[in-house]
Amino acid sequence: MTPLWRWERGFQVFTKGMRARLIRLPEAAGADSGTTDGKEPALRMAVLGDSVAAGVGAAEHREAMAGRLAEAVSAMTGRAVSWRVAAKAGATLAAVRQGLLPGLTDPTARWRPDVVVVVAGTNDALRLRRPRAFRRDAERLIRDVRLRLGEDVPMVFAGLPSVGRLAALPRRVRIPLACYVRVLDHQLKTAATRGVAVFHLPSGGPPEHAGDWLAPDRFHPSADGYRAWARVLGARLATLAEATLGSRPTAGRSAGS
Repeated sequence: MTPLWRWERGFQVFTKGMRARLIRLPEAAGADSGTTDGKEPALRMAVLGDSVAAGVGAAEHREAMAGRLAEAVSAMTGRAVSWRVAAKAGATLAAVRQGLLPGLTDPTARWRPDVVVVVAGTNDALRLRRPRAFRRDAERLIRDVRLRLGEDVPMVFAGLPSVGRLAALPRRVRIPLACYVRVLDHQLKTAATRGVAVFHLPSGGPPEHAGDWLAPDRFHPSADGYRAWARVLGARLATLAEATLGSRPTAGRSAGS
């Protein structure tokens, strides 16, 4: 038994116990879709992923990642943003690909996204998913989204957030886990750079004195944390949004198609 194997095994046992001890917060309630005020045509944005995409830590989706990100992009562009959530707490990249992609569209409303924002990967880090396997998971997710939506829909991966200041993690765990998160985030960025119209946006993490940025479980963002995180991502996403709207054919898909 090598020292590395012993460390990995011990870490897996610890994180399993940690997840069991965390305060169990529900996914955000309320409508899982909505539209901000702003100029038409609206940007149609799907938010795909794990518990952060699902809004754990906020009361409603409009106060969580999707709603706050739509709000931020709308404020920066002046455009209306039509948003939709396809997410599940605890999902890994592989689980997102295998179970959540049908939620990217709404055939009844003839709604298809102009951009897909993926927020996932922290659960892979907690499970010590091997870096190359993690990159393959990301590449397969890109492939399957492309098969479903086509090559022209931009995909944006939110970079894995820093976990070095999460109060739910003991100090002895934060440093090695933070390092591992950076390794996986590099793999996520590599997968994005190899794709066409696929982007990686660094997320950063909570400040040293996070205060109200964290939910009661001290692991997920609070409503204030989602607002702050969405502003960081939104500043980068707004430029892409304008380019996407600018390239939309006048006689092509309407806002309801």
